[in-house]
Amino acid sequence: MSDFDVHIDQRTILYCTQHDKIICELCLSDTHKNCKSIISIDRAAKGVKHGTALADLKSRIKYLSKMFHELMKYQTNNAVMFDRQRDDIIKQISTDTQQTNNHLDKKESETKAELNKQYKITKQKMDEGKRNTQKRHQSVQTWINELSSIESVSNEVNLFQTIKVLDKKIHKEETDICKQSKYYKIEFNPIDTNNLPIVFQLMGTISVTEEQMHIVDLHHNLQVHVPKSKDYDIQRTHSFLTSVFGLDVEIEKGCFISEERLLLYGGKTPHIFVCDHDGTVVCTVKLEHKPKDVAIVDSKQAIITLMSKGFQILDLISFTLGKCIKASKNGCWGVTSRNGQIWTHDVFGTIDQIAISGNILRSITTKDCIYNICIDNNGNIYYNHVPNDYNDVYRMTRDGHVGIFFGHSDLRRPYGIDVDNKGNVYVAGMMSNNIHRISTDGKDHQIILTENDGIHYPRDLNYNRDTRQLLVVNDHRKRVDIYSLP
Repeated sequence: MSDFDVHIDQRTILYCTQHDKIICELCLSDTHKNCKSIISIDRAAKGVKHGTALADLKSRIKYLSKMFHELMKYQTNNAVMFDRQRDDIIKQISTDTQQTNNHLDKKESETKAELNKQYKITKQKMDEGKRNTQKRHQSVQTWINELSSIESVSNEVNLFQTIKVLDKKIHKEETDICKQSKYYKIEFNPIDTNNLPIVFQLMGTISVTEEQMHIVDLHHNLQVHVPKSKDYDIQRTHSFLTSVFGLDVEIEKGCFISEERLLLYGGKTPHIFVCDHDGTVVCTVKLEHKPKDVAIVDSKQAIITLMSKGFQILDLISFTLGKCIKASKNGCWGVTSRNGQIWTHDVFGTIDQIAISGNILRSITTKDCIYNICIDNNGNIYYNHVPNDYNDVYRMTRDGHVGIFFGHSDLRRPYGIDVDNKGNVYVAGMMSNNIHRISTDGKDHQIILTENDGIHYPRDLNYNRDTRQLLVVNDHRKRVDIYSLP
């Protein structure tokens, strides 16, 4: 059978308008015998040279050719960029390894220097104590000889006087010898090697993702088509590609800073982007160090964590930065804020409540390596776990009790997490391509957004408690979507 339902040995060609197919007489008796709209090919082809079908086909072919040309151009650019990314990653791996080795060498040198310093000071004390003991021992031997001599030649009065003098001296030495009986021990508090796999895991992993290309001709002005959600109470109101900030920019996290503006940052560059909900850039703030997380403190301030460097406060009026502040000794990674409370966590599972000055107000240590955190109105903290094959959401209550809050087979690799004013917890399932809403007691659960709503590899989310909007860093950090919730 050819592209047309025509047998090669048949001469008469017909056209079935019901199935929009060219057929022959044999086809008519075989598969189109019940079709009533059969006409001759001559009648069907009449006027085709000047009709809209030919013009439309020419236009579609021309447009398809243009699309293939654009696709080849994008594929060529992607191949160049892919090679460049590989080379950049190799350089970054070498740099990170060298910096790690430098830190280890420096730590080794400092620790050995401190060991030798403490050894020298203590050894001097030990030698001085030994010399003092030898001197006192010689005095005791002298007293023994003196007492023996007086006992053999002196009268009782002289012997009595000698006994009284030596009694005081011996009592003093008996008392002091206990004070001088010191034992010195040198110890070393080694690194907990059980934490090394987690530390090295966080130093960098390799992943290759396959994503849909966004060709400009198919996405006019870099704006994404906004379909209505399956739940008509939930609508995607805004959507834009992260390439509006630069071709290589990928957005890691973000949050609402007002009814009209967002605060976003890319994980590869030390920049914070302030933009409108449609992606129009308001300003770009350059940081001294790469950011790790961001949260709103109040209407005038945001906190930006800088991992081992601590954190900075961003003035939301002038968009100027405060100085770097070091709070926890292990740095500030994730951050959440509500009702004047600011909580951060480090890479070793310690969650700290900090003041905006950097002072640690409270510290709680968990057994988990935490990725994202958020806090509700009652002071409960929710977080997910690293490595990312953990599919559960955890909750730490105000008294420090930690337990699994939620887990479900439809939630795979949770990333972004936030809480609304009612205590509902929103979680982005990166590998399950959906957004979950979980009641404050963890019993009621809804999947409010799915792939049909445009959810694809969601990496982060943020809930606006004033406007009931949900910001989703989507499409593996390549797109930002805003949904209006009921």
